[in-house]
Amino acid sequence: MSADFYLLAPPWRSPSEWDEANRTIRDLIRLYRTELDHPVKLARDIQTGLESVFPILDELCAGTCLWCPDSCCLKAKVWFDFRDLLFLHLSGQEIPPAQLMRDLKEETCRYLGHKGCTLPRISRPWVCAWYICPPQMTRLRKKAGPVREKFNQTLQGIKDTRKKMEEAFIRVIS
Repeated sequence: MSADFYLLAPPWRSPSEWDEANRTIRDLIRLYRTELDHPVKLARDIQTGLESVFPILDELCAGTCLWCPDSCCLKAKVWFDFRDLLFLHLSGQEIPPAQLMRDLKEETCRYLGHKGCTLPRISRPWVCAWYICPPQMTRLRKKAGPVREKFNQTLQGIKDTRKKMEEAFIRVIS
């Protein structure tokens, strides 16, 4: 499969592909559960980091998203990637019933409701957590330096830990 394919369509876009991807991850976790302590700990660390930045993200969204004429959720072409699904499974989160989009021609994310995302914040793809639009960035810059610095460090830490979680999981199942 060429690398360009990824630009044409999200992975696991059909219901059967989505179910198979999640079933496979679930089965691997069940099969190797006694060896997955480290990846599970990393997933919990990610969850703790995410939960620590949610109040700031909620505040930024409350002050911008509802009033935005060019909402990211209306135009963004994003989807769950492997690390997102792995995090959800290893941390025991509820798995959304389907991929965000079937293809890149789809107008909006299937989970966009009239008051924003209908998924719990913890169950959203990583890109939906870390992306800060320009109006939100303006608001974030007005926060005290230590708050901004801690926020940025936490996001970088989550990014690094997601990679480590994936690598640790693959080492166990390989």
